[in-house]
Amino acid sequence: MTAGGALAGHHPVSPMLALVLLCLASCLVAWQPRLWLWLVPAGLPLLNFSPWTGWLMFEEFDILLLGCLAGGYARLAWVRPADRPPQPWHTGDGLVALVLVSGGVSLWRGLADAGGLSFDWFANYSDALNSWRIFKSLGFAALFLPLLRRELSQSTRLATTTLAAGVVSGLALVVPATLWERVAFPGLLDFSSPYRTVALFWEMHVGGAAIDTYLAMTAPFVVWALYATRQPALWASLAMLAFWGGYICLTTFSRGVYLAVLAPLLLLAGLLWLQNQARRGRSAWQGLRQQMGAPGWRLKASVVLMLALVLEVVGVLEGGSFMSERLASAGQDLSSRMEHWKSGVGLLKQPTDWLLGKGLGRLPANYAAQVPFEEFPGDARHQQQTRDGQAEQQFVTLYGPKTLEELGGVFELTQRVALTEPDFHQVRLTVRVRQTTRMELFLCERHLLYDRACQAAFLLIQPAEGVDPFAWQPITVALQGPPVSSGHWFAPRLKMFSISVVDAGAQADVDNIVLTGSRPHNLLTNGDFSADLARWFPAAQSYFVPWHLDNLVLELLVERGGLGLLACLLLGGYALWQLVLGRGRLQPIAPYLAASLVAVLLVGLVSSVMDVPRVAFLFFLLIFLAIESSKIPGDALDKQH
Repeated sequence: MTAGGALAGHHPVSPMLALVLLCLASCLVAWQPRLWLWLVPAGLPLLNFSPWTGWLMFEEFDILLLGCLAGGYARLAWVRPADRPPQPWHTGDGLVALVLVSGGVSLWRGLADAGGLSFDWFANYSDALNSWRIFKSLGFAALFLPLLRRELSQSTRLATTTLAAGVVSGLALVVPATLWERVAFPGLLDFSSPYRTVALFWEMHVGGAAIDTYLAMTAPFVVWALYATRQPALWASLAMLAFWGGYICLTTFSRGVYLAVLAPLLLLAGLLWLQNQARRGRSAWQGLRQQMGAPGWRLKASVVLMLALVLEVVGVLEGGSFMSERLASAGQDLSSRMEHWKSGVGLLKQPTDWLLGKGLGRLPANYAAQVPFEEFPGDARHQQQTRDGQAEQQFVTLYGPKTLEELGGVFELTQRVALTEPDFHQVRLTVRVRQTTRMELFLCERHLLYDRACQAAFLLIQPAEGVDPFAWQPITVALQGPPVSSGHWFAPRLKMFSISVVDAGAQADVDNIVLTGSRPHNLLTNGDFSADLARWFPAAQSYFVPWHLDNLVLELLVERGGLGLLACLLLGGYALWQLVLGRGRLQPIAPYLAASLVAVLLVGLVSSVMDVPRVAFLFFLLIFLAIESSKIPGDALDKQH
């Protein structure tokens, strides 16, 4: 609770609301311990507001997790369960411990590689705190293990059902967010514009596969909900969720998502068939018919849903040119990706690197520093100028790429801007440079990665004239371009102000940024950087290579080494074994869990997975659920209520 209070108290936008979230989660879970199984996965896709806060290492989802842990452990300490015989040591326990130990070693190596731990509320992906950011998904999942065991011991069926319902509820939050994004920006039926859906996964400000992994992991649980529901009205609502979930998958225009959703669903059908044979002692077809439900409406409705999904796929793929363009470039993309993988593995130069890895979270910094022609497109660092031990001025230093100007993208420092009506704008700021430097200022309609309409100014800043060429210079510039639009009343468009340095090897100190329209008040917050980088969000456009290795196995190898990779493979393989062939296969949720885990592994063939903490947390939690539920004998399952 103390850690949660400290995190909430330092929230850059609303400490009070963050404290309310912490206390509410804690009280709810202390009152109803099983509630965290629904609350955590349901809140996962929503509780990250990085573009508004500027946080990269921390997020509101951390506050939710800390609140649930505080309430859960308080209840566990207050209401002790009835005495039970000690549980024998389980193979899964050893594998979990092995992964935790290897993760701790990789965390230590990551901190050491970054020069030691240095705390900064607004640290970025090159800093030591990024090692903690990657570790926290496994760490949080491990902290929930005692709470998970308690709920499974009381009722495995209720515990797994509650968690699955939470996953489905989380996806239900992603649907309206995606519909708003598509309507506000490219258009709901525009499948030709090069626009890929990101929904609420702001971690994709530097690319990556956050939404890809999440969609693949949650799709089998939608099938579970449809499979388990007997009420026509609820089934119809879930069918709509499946339809719009399919729309989200399709509009990511990610070939990896298409494979990672379709193949596990085919696997799921086979696993359900096998489970019915194993559990019912009758023909698999009879078992499936019973589980699908006797009412005739259900079979007919399922056929209608399947036809609708097929038509949806055809409509998206044939209704625009973007996917065909991506498919045409598949061969070239694979070739460049293989070069990318080779460069990533090339970071392992010493035997200890191969054995223990470079350290958690150290891939971006090492890749950008060591791989030729693949450096960061820029950076932003908060600075504090002091005199006689007293803070005199706070500002930000913006950097362009170190050596290359033609990286295919830029690095920007951005801030969300609330505009109520179209207007023309101007920017005032103070700048100092040591050499002639080009800067770009934009005010755009932007959700995250793609600009729709912009006002812009392009500056060529010369060193100051006079005695001190590094003196501060006041600049006022009008942004040129059409007025940015508010969009539809039911789908307002987000606006984003951005500033960047584009010259290689150049940097500029910037302070006192003021954005005004027809009214004189400043539309930006913390333009003087007196609150560090609060409200300022770094983002890359078009070029994301250094931040991701785009392969789960290689990602684990580079950051955790061969031992860490082996530990993770053993843990994941053991969980799947239990779900498919072991004792866990008798669990009603087992086929869906197995399909979900396989889906993540398929995404991991062409994408990184562990660099998105909240998605990786759910992945680890599902693995732990698979292992823990396999400890419960089949006859005990039938007796639980």
